[in-house]
Amino acid sequence: MPHDDQHSAVARPGLGTYYDRLGVWTMLARPFGYGGGSAQLTVHRMLADPRAAGRPTASRVHDVIAEALPPLTAPRILDAGCGLGGTMIDLAGRLNGTAVGLTLSEQQRATATRAIEARGMRGRVEVRVQSYDAPPSGPFDLIVAIESLAHSPDPQVSVAALAGVLAPGGAFVVVDDMPEPGAERSGALQRFRDGWRAPVVWRRADYTAAFARLGLSIVGDHDLTGQSQVRTLTQIARMERLNRAARVLAPARWRVVLESYLGGLALERLYREGLMRYQLLVAASPPRRD
Repeated sequence: MPHDDQHSAVARPGLGTYYDRLGVWTMLARPFGYGGGSAQLTVHRMLADPRAAGRPTASRVHDVIAEALPPLTAPRILDAGCGLGGTMIDLAGRLNGTAVGLTLSEQQRATATRAIEARGMRGRVEVRVQSYDAPPSGPFDLIVAIESLAHSPDPQVSVAALAGVLAPGGAFVVVDDMPEPGAERSGALQRFRDGWRAPVVWRRADYTAAFARLGLSIVGDHDLTGQSQVRTLTQIARMERLNRAARVLAPARWRVVLESYLGGLALERLYREGLMRYQLLVAASPPRRD
């Protein structure tokens, strides 16, 4: 497995703490039906799963990624923003590969490491507290970034850094919320950015242009919006009112969690208004010339 002993400094001070507090909230709120796929070691979007009679599952996005990939043999995988480790564990297992995951959260690293050991994958999968702007040297046959590049202060820098450690013939997968034209005119977009610590949210066209500049070609382009469940506008408005009331009463150190939840409601509003898409892009690097 690729290894690099030099861990970069955390790119954005405080972002790891933000993740840690969200993790505590998820744990406390799970008995009340919140927490998404945290029990499956994921913190990304749950999608309608045909294998579960259309019920949303946390593993569906892994199926969609695997189906969209070009053929890979025992790939070296980099999960840029690995969260609790569910994606890299799943993909390393189903593709018979090895994986390195990057997170800015010590708590996420600890959770992922325990899961790796419990599944007998120590030596094949590891997780590091490290910025994806300075990734391990690789090279990696598969790079995955699920809902993580939205947290980058400069996506061009982040995408270029990751593409720089992609092996010839490798695949770079991005799954993220991508605004539609006109989204900038909606106040919901700014509330989403503020709540989710997402300073720059790239459109699909921004990603495709960046991949082209880096010499990567798009080999997979899938709109997953229809597979994602979103509350009605009436439900969103009700939850926004409850959130505002809760923030008045909450201790200051936990308001960041409520602001994050408000950002999530703003994101759902954008989807309801047709101003956001949930997109999966697969870009491939040119094969090696012998």
